[in-house]
Amino acid sequence: MRRRREAVVPFSAPSRSRRQVRALSCALVLLAGALLQPALGAGGEGAPALPPGVPPAELARIEKVLAQATVSTRVEAESYPLRLDVFDYLLDHPDFATQVTRALKLARYRIWRTADGLNLDDGWGVTGLITPMYGERGLRVIYARGRYEQSVLPDIRGQAVILLRYADGPGSSGRPALATSMQVFAQLDSAILATLAGSIARSKATSEARHVLKVFSRLSTHLERRTDEVLAELSRRSEVSRPELEEFRRLLTR
Repeated sequence: MRRRREAVVPFSAPSRSRRQVRALSCALVLLAGALLQPALGAGGEGAPALPPGVPPAELARIEKVLAQATVSTRVEAESYPLRLDVFDYLLDHPDFATQVTRALKLARYRIWRTADGLNLDDGWGVTGLITPMYGERGLRVIYARGRYEQSVLPDIRGQAVILLRYADGPGSSGRPALATSMQVFAQLDSAILATLAGSIARSKATSEARHVLKVFSRLSTHLERRTDEVLAELSRRSEVSRPELEEFRRLLTR
């Protein structure tokens, strides 16, 4: 049986509703992907305007989540030394990106492709589908729908829209560095949970988003300090895609 992460809250005997709220707020943010996701964030901002490149067929669904979100948060990461083209490659190949982070023991997230799209399993009971909707000029818009499976309580379901912004610039050492920020707007399927979410859910969503962003920061450190060792470790892993690994190798050694 898989172990479940326990959220720490300032209550000695949390009710069933509170446990559900904490679990779903964690689940929706983790669905964002392996992507992303650390400095202190601020929640409660208004829904942002979407770029014109978002497919019209999906625009109504995304705007509905943004307008009716019951959980919203924003986090920023301190700049880290990851090249923009490397970051773009990982975002364009999220299944390969999770192969890399799992091989380096940076995260348990797994993303794989099926006829349904990009599937996600965070390793702690969160499963679902993520759909990239837009990706240009340092902005990624991602839609996610999924559930948190539990052994005792009913599954908790919801959907989210994630906006990832990033840009490169000079770092403290004069070398290129990447600055990233992420906004998450989540809508719970249950009206009762939506009513109860409030500050508890936002606080949990912010902490989880910050944790996901740290994965990229830690990965950048590995790539900067021991590129050859990282590539050698990836080569030893049979689950790592060989075509994408070779493309990644050429990119890193460019």
